[in-house]
Parts: sequence; structure tokens; C-alpha cells
Amino acid sequence: TVQGFPESVRLPKSGRVLQVDFDKILRGLKKSFRTNGTLIRDEEHGTIIQLQGDIRKEVAEFLVDATAIVTKDMIMIHGS
Repeated sequence: TVQGFPESVRLPKSGRVLQVDFDKILRGLKKSFRTNGTLIRDEEHGTIIQLQGDIRKEVAEFLVDATAIVTKDMIMIHGS
């Protein structure tokens, strides 16, 4: 899970705020890693992406590199 997954992202140079499309990110993850998954909306933690299989490290790299909406220190990998 990603704690405090942002609902929107502010671009550093322009200051524009973009909404995060979790459905699109989930589709990309499901296609890239050939797995199934779902989005869970939680009041305390925000949006949680839950995927099947042990692909924690690969998903963390995907979120940091491909989406650039989270940093490496924002990601907590459980059970590793």
C-alpha cells in the first residue's frame, strides 16, 4: 500500500494541479504485471491499490518511475 496516496499532484515548475486517475494506474499495473487487482477507498489511508501476487518491489518501482506521483520514501512494502 502507499500511505497517503495523493488524490492530486502539483507540478513543480508550472504549479498546475493534476488529478490522479487511479483507475488508469490500476489498469496499467494489471496489464504490465498480468495480475488482478482492485481499488480500496479508506478514510484514514486514502486510496489503496490492492493487487494479487507477490510483485511488491516491481509495483513500487512502477509507481516511482512510470507515474512519478510518489517518491520512494512514501512507499511502505509490507511483509518483505
